[in-house]
Amino acid sequence: MSALNAFIVCEGLDGAGKTTAIQHAMKNLDGVVYNKGLNGTWLGKLGKRIPITLLFLVDLVYQTYFAIKPSLKQGKTVIQDRYDLSVLSHPDTDKWYNRLCAALLRPFLLKPDVLVYFTVSQDERIKRLRKGPYNFYHRLLVENPDLISEREKQYQKLYDCFDGPKLTIDTTGKTIEQSVNELYPAIPKNPIL
Repeated sequence: MSALNAFIVCEGLDGAGKTTAIQHAMKNLDGVVYNKGLNGTWLGKLGKRIPITLLFLVDLVYQTYFAIKPSLKQGKTVIQDRYDLSVLSHPDTDKWYNRLCAALLRPFLLKPDVLVYFTVSQDERIKRLRKGPYNFYHRLLVENPDLISEREKQYQKLYDCFDGPKLTIDTTGKTIEQSVNELYPAIPKNPIL
């Protein structure tokens, strides 16, 4: 990580507040690019309709080479909304063919300079998910709280294995401004306007 740029990945299960915090932080940052992650390209949108680990990973490789790396080369900091941990924390990733896809494609992904993990209590997450926008996956989480717990455990394992600067932001009972203020220190050497 240089003084000019950094690759910051924000991870966390739906309803944790990561996208909201990133979007609010972006209003006050200069020289920072926001990459929408798994929602940002046609491959990501296709992956949401046909949830296949291979599609999500190919989308992340595509974003790495056509959005993230070019921005970093220009000296910009990139804040990525979800990256490989979102895919690897999914229960289906344990299937042999998904593990194979991950093993083959993960070397083409960048290691984040900083990993930020957003979390929230299960009760507050469910309330947030019900508020909307309420999609199929949100309904699945709301109706299956055990799935939330399982995904959180997987995220935590992957987060614990990350060998670089990392930060956990628990948004339980916090305002958006409080969460954003906790995110700012993860963005190195970038001036706040």
